Amino acid sequence: MRIRPHQRVVVLGAVLALGAAACSSGSDTKNTDGSKPGGASAKPSASTAAVSVGTAADSTGPAKAIPEAKNGGTALVLERADFNHLDPARVYVSHEQTVMLLLSRQLTTFKAEGDRTILVGDLATDTGSTPDGGKTWKFTLKDNLKYEDGSTIKAADVKYGVERSFAKEITGGPTWIQEWLTGKSADFRTVYDGPYGGKSYDAIEAPDDKTVVFHLAAPRADFPFAVAMQTSSPVPKDKDTKLEFDKHPFSSGPYKIASRDVDKGMVLTRNENWKPETDAVRHAYPDQWKFEFGAQNQQINERLMAANGEDKNAMTFRTAVGREVAQKVLETPDLKARTADAFTPFAEYFEMNNKRVTDPKIRQAVVAAFPKQQVRQILGGPAYGELSTTLMSPTVLGFEKYDSAGVPPTGDPEKAKQILATSSNPTPTIAFAFPQTPMWEQVSVAINEGLTKAGFKVVAKPINDKSYYTEIGRTANEYDLYWSGWGADWPSGITVLPAKFDGRKIQDDGTVYSLYNNPAVSAEMDRISNLSDVTAAGKEWAALDKKIMTEDAPVVPFVYRRQLTLYGPGLGGVRVGFIGSTYPTDVWVK
Repeated sequence: MRIRPHQRVVVLGAVLALGAAACSSGSDTKNTDGSKPGGASAKPSASTAAVSVGTAADSTGPAKAIPEAKNGGTALVLERADFNHLDPARVYVSHEQTVMLLLSRQLTTFKAEGDRTILVGDLATDTGSTPDGGKTWKFTLKDNLKYEDGSTIKAADVKYGVERSFAKEITGGPTWIQEWLTGKSADFRTVYDGPYGGKSYDAIEAPDDKTVVFHLAAPRADFPFAVAMQTSSPVPKDKDTKLEFDKHPFSSGPYKIASRDVDKGMVLTRNENWKPETDAVRHAYPDQWKFEFGAQNQQINERLMAANGEDKNAMTFRTAVGREVAQKVLETPDLKARTADAFTPFAEYFEMNNKRVTDPKIRQAVVAAFPKQQVRQILGGPAYGELSTTLMSPTVLGFEKYDSAGVPPTGDPEKAKQILATSSNPTPTIAFAFPQTPMWEQVSVAINEGLTKAGFKVVAKPINDKSYYTEIGRTANEYDLYWSGWGADWPSGITVLPAKFDGRKIQDDGTVYSLYNNPAVSAEMDRISNLSDVTAAGKEWAALDKKIMTEDAPVVPFVYRRQLTLYGPGLGGVRVGFIGSTYPTDVWVK
């Protein structure tokens, strides 16, 4: 989910070194839509970071102090909607992963050092060891790890935390660990269905309070990256409130939930039992974090620009600078100086429901007619991201750019009509689902106009903003077209194409939103996943990317996402982090 491409990756040795590769598209460089905001000259440098696997020394806390930073104060976070999940086993959307940096810890995590990112031990003393080439992984916990009530974090809690992610009630989070332990995809629960029936899972061992051992079904060299996901967060069995845990998780991080008014606000205060010397990543400078939910994106940006009252110390995890203010922000030195600006690992799509839109010709026609440039202009113009034509983003090893549709960024309704003429229905109806916000209402109008010109009938289906992912995540949803975004969980195609396009993973609240199911493609994913040469695998993932789009067109590739975010002048240490959101780990109140 986190880097720019190329060159050579050594996951277990030391360095994941990626050569420079700048993203570019003709529509961005020429600015053919005639817009000024966020034009090519305003882009951040698409320079390449490097990821390395750190040592025990890299994993030792405390985090390196920021010289000008100080403790104290309240940092305010403005978000359009409340967090749908706070249970670490259910968290997967980027802004939810971001808030969990304050509330939970995992076996490993990512540490920023300049323009480099290092995988380090978080709860663990290092990034793990394997005696048999990656089939068995052992982690040793650090000393003096504490929960919010002062009790000790134990290996059995990590084991239980992973076990509960198998339960049918606990859905929505990543499933790498579950799948790799069982050797199964969406049906991993047929092997083990969680601890709520009193069963433990022997493939995970906690022989003592400090040791966790995972026995995988097959060697996985990048398992230390998988346990950086929230799935490996510890949960004491006696604190597991099952579905209620989603509202108020038991903290292992530097902060705990002091109060929460769902859909309105939340306050985090210090976990006084968190020990900085155990944590190589989190600074925890503010005394508390206050969250406000409910404002629209434009309101959030206007408040951050004005910076009145407590908004002086405000930021946002995911609200990007929109079209309506981008020019002012980028041309006003004071405002531009307090932006976090970087390309992210996310590729965005408009997914098509392949169970409803079954004819590939109709899907290809949607791709040909889709008004990408018009939609991007509504969402923020070139500052929003670069128009894309591939399934994987340039942040993934082996990325190769191609264009299977060969149409202008504004769409080609005549070409789409020609494709529809050879399809099973030359005048199909498309039900377009979207978050019910003013901005997305405008997007709906643009898509309606673009597809109607090609002969489609478009029916608008607005969805409550908070439950959007839940609604489109239902396998029985009644929509044909809907937006989503995806970033690699780490820079490998194995964390993109199988997650998004392996039909065996189709399930409610899953990640295959397109419901695309091609057994031959799934078999090819298995073959590539078993390659031991990650560079060779990268090339194969890129080839499969092109094959999927060229032959089946399950989605409309939209943009490679850029994150340009404002924050108040009273904060320091604000930056775009590894998962493409604005991170709180270095933030301090001036």
